[in-house]
Amino acid sequence: MRIMIGIFWLLLINGVAQAATDSMRFAITRNGDPIGTHSIDINRAGQETSVSIATDLTVKVLFVTAYRFQHTDNERWLNGHLVALNSTTNNNGAHHTVTVTAKPPGLDITADGKVSRADQNIMPTSLWSPQFLQRPIMLDTQNGQLMPVSVVDDGEEALTIKTQTVKTHHYTIKSSFSQDVWYDDQSRLVQARFVASDGSVIMYQPL
Repeated sequence: MRIMIGIFWLLLINGVAQAATDSMRFAITRNGDPIGTHSIDINRAGQETSVSIATDLTVKVLFVTAYRFQHTDNERWLNGHLVALNSTTNNNGAHHTVTVTAKPPGLDITADGKVSRADQNIMPTSLWSPQFLQRPIMLDTQNGQLMPVSVVDDGEEALTIKTQTVKTHHYTIKSSFSQDVWYDDQSRLVQARFVASDGSVIMYQPL
């Protein structure tokens, strides 16, 4: 009996050691004014990683909603490769659904009912992992389109986050529009920034 209990606890401890979770919460601002939130939840267990992302923002002008954006993205990774993705987006009334399924040697992408294929090494635009920095093409999780990407390494930069100084690495991503991202020394997203079509500055900063 003692042997069985010992084996049980050994398996339990080993399972806990192999599993890891990481949650990040961001406030979204427009020209300094709060407009929404962005969350990233990462669960790692052995060779498998699951990621859940949610964005919810509302821009109001004179108390009237001028823009509404909601996005959810659920990803499953195995041995560093994307094997499944499901996303839904409401972009100010324009609705999109994207599903990605691993079909060796690549991926099947179904975006708003249209099916296409992609390389198994494609990286989504969810930005939770800096692996995309080494890829020339990314998968837009909002509409399922493949888009060319170039990255500029802006070097190390110290950011003040909640009165603490955080060492980060700053990159500029250039595609259909430019955005800046900062990652810490543990490859965690720390901050993001882009300029919207109306010229307003959109910031993602930790809550």
